[in-house]
Amino acid sequence: MRNIVSKYYPQLLLVILAFSFFTRVYRLDIPEKYMFDEVYHAVTAKLIARNDIRAYEWNNPPPEPHTAVDWLHPPIAKYTQAISMKLFGETSFGWRFSSAIFGVLVILLTARLAYNLFNSKSISLLAALIASLDGLLLTMSRIAMNDIHVTVFILMALNFYTIYLNSNRKRGKFLLLAALSSGLAMGTKWSGVFSLFIIGFFEAINLIKNFFTKISKKVLLVKVKTLLKNIFLLFLILVILPSAIYILSYAHMFMLGKDFNHFIEMHKNTWWYQTTLNATHPAQSRPIEWFLNSKPVWFDVSWTETKRGDIYAFGNPMIFWFGDIFIFTSIIYYIYSLIAMIKAGSWKNIIFDKNSKLKKDLSKIFYLLFAYFAVWLPWQVSPRIMFFYHYLPAVPLLSINMAFWLNKLFESNKQHRILASIILIIFVLTFIIWFPHWTGIEVSNKIKDNLYFAIDSWKQS
Repeated sequence: MRNIVSKYYPQLLLVILAFSFFTRVYRLDIPEKYMFDEVYHAVTAKLIARNDIRAYEWNNPPPEPHTAVDWLHPPIAKYTQAISMKLFGETSFGWRFSSAIFGVLVILLTARLAYNLFNSKSISLLAALIASLDGLLLTMSRIAMNDIHVTVFILMALNFYTIYLNSNRKRGKFLLLAALSSGLAMGTKWSGVFSLFIIGFFEAINLIKNFFTKISKKVLLVKVKTLLKNIFLLFLILVILPSAIYILSYAHMFMLGKDFNHFIEMHKNTWWYQTTLNATHPAQSRPIEWFLNSKPVWFDVSWTETKRGDIYAFGNPMIFWFGDIFIFTSIIYYIYSLIAMIKAGSWKNIIFDKNSKLKKDLSKIFYLLFAYFAVWLPWQVSPRIMFFYHYLPAVPLLSINMAFWLNKLFESNKQHRILASIILIIFVLTFIIWFPHWTGIEVSNKIKDNLYFAIDSWKQS
């Protein structure tokens, strides 16, 4: 099996990407109306496509009945939606197509991140396959919102930063590319800053580690100067560069005549709105509910007397639940191994080590776990209402972690290979069963009630 994967890796990855593309564009135009937050995002993207300055103003009447301008989020995702509508027209397919493309990019970047992290084509393909079978990634790739776009840029940042950590020469450019990608993520949605939290955390650890390595009075002054120099360089790379990219993301607004004072006032209004909003929503949820896949978001419905077709932003339940088990597996494995190494006196360089196989696996598991929690747990302190799709950037990382452990099962004995195969088959079958629920295909009310709404919190009305 390993020989087949190694020999046909590009072709197998292309098959997964083709599958992902098909599932994202199939019935993409349905419903042929705005659904959920498209009443903000798609409407604003239309204004951007028409070079209408109202796209960046917060005090105008609705551009269309029952809609509003989305001035609360940065504009990069809306630029891609505007380009898509320029190509395909101001139709439901047109305003959703960029999300479909970015949804396929998520699968590709998941595969690349898994490969860059573990240097394994098998783990790379498994991660891409698992991600392609998830429902939350699928539905957010079929709606004109910004979440799938910010996920792409976060994954880009993590890919470049992982290459940077693994490189020995000419590595500085990868840190710059990671910071640039983080700036693009921030220019898509404020939560894109989570990627900078991850990079900043590991860079801080490296600074501390380098400072205290072979320290003495003789070299203390040199070390302090080097530390201050590196802190300044990191400030330029991880603060100034992403901030500049963020400001440049509003270039279209400036070209249409708005000045920097308007930019500042817009952000003051955004901050006030996001921190004082007291609204509630039937689909609002908390991070623990995302982890458990217990509170989906209902996007659309169509029905007849005997059938009903819904579109729910809902994770593949088997992927999420097995994924949770494997997250706990990684945590327990890391803690157990770390304790054993501390007892043996070989715990140094556990954060990101390139030498021993055990330390290498442990350091990369820690990196993956930290990134996984960093892209969604901070939402716990958010003052505003939250939704399941805020968990979206965590799903590719959940898939990579699962792929790591499934690959270990495949490389083990025959019984473990059979178990890993059964788990993958379950993922595929669950995808097939839930696909109508993610894409609005009508099924009988009996199936809806007994399967898709088997848990009360899965249904919203």
